[in-house]
Amino acid sequence: MTPPRYAPSQKVLHWAVAALVFALVPIALAMANLPDGALKNALYEWHKSLGLTVLGLAVARLLVRAARGAPALVEGLPAWQRRAARASHRALYLLIVLVPLLGWAGTSVCCAPVMLYSTVPLTLPISGGMPVGETILTVHQVAAFALVALVVAHVAAALHHHLVRRDGTLRRMWWGRGEG
Repeated sequence: MTPPRYAPSQKVLHWAVAALVFALVPIALAMANLPDGALKNALYEWHKSLGLTVLGLAVARLLVRAARGAPALVEGLPAWQRRAARASHRALYLLIVLVPLLGWAGTSVCCAPVMLYSTVPLTLPISGGMPVGETILTVHQVAAFALVALVVAHVAAALHHHLVRRDGTLRRMWWGRGEG
């Protein structure tokens, strides 16, 4: 099924994940560069909870998209842009699931407990200690940088569609009825 526009639920999930990813980046950079102490520990706890929230929202996004589908790409795109759009969206979906999963797994291995907003214990039953945890968290960091790079490309493409092509692509995911 190819719906004419994104559903309100798809828009809410898209922008919620975008806002959380936007918040997670400066939190991650700050916590990694602060000296040990209460502020650093608090930022780590917020980072873990927000990351788990992204994971939950990403799963919801995938389920809604599987149930509802997505509008077709706009007419007139060259084949290479169609392939790039599909590949980049697949990679974005993969990374918004993979990055938090890796963070959750790495933290569960090396630095348990993992608590969701300081209330719900969500530590994964994974063993291996600090060496395994550090390896997983290194992959988490690399994947997070790849996600940031893809988000930058995604934003640039959306702005290109909106400002240069003027084809309604961005308006389909923006608030309101949108186009297409």
